Amino acid sequence: MRRFPNYPDLIAVAALICAGVSAGMAQGAVPVRLTGGDWVVESVGGQSADSDRHARIAFAADGRVTGSGGCNRLMGRAEISAESITFGTIATTRMACAPNVMNQERKLLDALAATRSYRIADAVLTLHDASGAEMVRLTRKS
Repeated sequence: MRRFPNYPDLIAVAALICAGVSAGMAQGAVPVRLTGGDWVVESVGGQSADSDRHARIAFAADGRVTGSGGCNRLMGRAEISAESITFGTIATTRMACAPNVMNQERKLLDALAATRSYRIADAVLTLHDASGAEMVRLTRKS
């Protein structure tokens, strides 16, 4: 005689399947509104960025992050969900530039390490630390 699963067993299986699907989605693609071009750094820690050496960041759909700190190229990964973002270790090339550019680049890297959330309004992306303080302001490159 064939035994059919009972109703509570079916609910448990469905819940496990749904949990697996949503977990895969949370780890998956970067929100489309972040991808598709460069974000130019306008300010770091409330101070305007050097306009001669634009720092920029680009997000790939798989979480890769590339760009420039204003002097050196940068590359790494970010974990991104609906409004949260954390950057992994960001690697950079090792060129030397003017002290003010190197200082700005260091502040940008420190700000990325402290970033925990983001917001996008129109063509402006802001990165925030755990307390909600704005760390970096970027604009979409046109």
